[in-house]
Amino acid sequence: QLQLPVEPFLVRSLIHTHSIDTKNNIRNDFDDESQRTNQTYGRLTSLFSLIQTVGSPIVGTLLDWIGPRKTSILVYGASALGYWMLSHATSPGMLYWSKVPMLLQHAFLVGQATVSRSC
Repeated sequence: QLQLPVEPFLVRSLIHTHSIDTKNNIRNDFDDESQRTNQTYGRLTSLFSLIQTVGSPIVGTLLDWIGPRKTSILVYGASALGYWMLSHATSPGMLYWSKVPMLLQHAFLVGQATVSRSC
């Protein structure tokens, strides 16, 4: 996963950016911010795992229906969209939305199907 080295920093910076009250008072409690960062990152990785679990049978079905070549295009397109959304995230909510296209991020599964069909 290419985003792993970047995500903790991105979560921390977005949590810090969005930790300003409606009265524009900056919250100075470091422990609270650190805890929110860890919770948000934990939820984000859990969501990614859930999406990967749901996406695997979907990609398998697509392989059977439309074949490895078209499924490969969908998989790489979905990965590109997810990484593009991640790179343009300006709020913690956008980080969660960037995981949705990762539903189809199963290039290894497509590669296995391609090799097994060509042999």
